[in-house]
Formats: sequence, structure tokens, C-alpha cells
Amino acid sequence: MEFLSERTAFTLLSEMVVKAGVSLFNSVKYIYMISDKDFYNINIKDIIKIALNNITDTAALHNTGIKLDKERCTEMNSPEYERVLSLMVYSFAVRLPELKNIKTQGGYLNDKQIKTIYDMVIAKGAGNFENVISLDYEEVRRMVKSGKPVPTYDAEWFKGYIYTYVPALAAITNKNLLLLGSADILFTLFHSCLEEELTRVLNALAAKA
Repeated sequence: MEFLSERTAFTLLSEMVVKAGVSLFNSVKYIYMISDKDFYNINIKDIIKIALNNITDTAALHNTGIKLDKERCTEMNSPEYERVLSLMVYSFAVRLPELKNIKTQGGYLNDKQIKTIYDMVIAKGAGNFENVISLDYEEVRRMVKSGKPVPTYDAEWFKGYIYTYVPALAAITNKNLLLLGSADILFTLFHSCLEEELTRVLNALAAKA
């Protein structure tokens, strides 16, 4: 696939993946925070709707006027939980070979182009700590090449990480149950929106080439 500036296009696409990971990370924290005393005043559906409206806008929830309160997210204030951000971005990045299935006016991305985008995302700090995420880039690439379906994106890796490394969030409390229950919906919808946004931008870039 040809671009007016391949480097500019790949930088934009890689930044979209990173920003989507940051937005997901922020959204999870907001959901956890409002599950405290604001649970009956703020509709969790509104939080999800705002987050999904533009998943690459990392300040979308902050701009609502609702401020993150560290004291109400105490269980998330640890190096172990902060590592989730890198994992979220990585979990999106390993699925980039699926871009090979997107046909634009300029044709298809080739393996080398997709790998370049992936490498740029990894260079921005994405990583798979202790192989928490079972899929890897090469595995997904082989699935796409052979026409096999890639497993649906879900929150199982996130919950597994929480149970193992952040026990404070795994205890049976109202806040934790809401967090882990909402993750199933939030993660799947986020990845779906990211796929749509990447497709839209690829088509826009192809139209300009």
C-alpha cells in the first residue's frame, strides 16, 4: 500500500494504538472510582459511551469535569497495576496483522508495513509482562495468513493479571465486582472501535495517496 509519506502514516497509526490503550486504562480507573460513592449519581453507561466516542482522545473523560481521585483508586496506585497500561497497548498491538484484511483504495498493507507499525508501538513502551497475554504477533500473523479466525478480544488476560498481581482488586467487594464485570464489555467494545478507527484512517490515507 502506498502513502504520500509512509513514515507519517505509520507514526499516526502507531500513535492511535497507543492512545487507545491509554484511553482504556483511564476508562477502567474512572469506572472503578465512580463505583464508590458516585455509583448512584453517575451512570456507568455514560462513562463507557464517552470513552468509546473517540478512543484516541485520552482526555475525553477528564474533559467531562469528573476528576480522577487517587484516594478513591488506592488499590490501583501501585507499580503492579501501572504495568497494566503497557499490557493494554501490547494487547492491541499483537492484533495488528489483522490490518492485512483491510482493503482500501490503495490496496492492502503488506507484512513489512504492518510489522513496522507494530515495532513503533512496542518502541513506545508496550510489553507483555510475564507473557500475561497468550497471543503474540507472529501467531496472529500466521492465523491471518492462513485465513483462520483470530480469537475475539476480551478481558480475560486483564482479570488473570489482577488475580495474580493485584490481589487488592481481586477481593470480593462491590467495587471490584463492578470493575471486573464491566471489563468484559469495555475491553471488547474498545477493540472493536479501534478496528473501525484504524480502518477509517487507512482509507483516508489511501485516498490522499
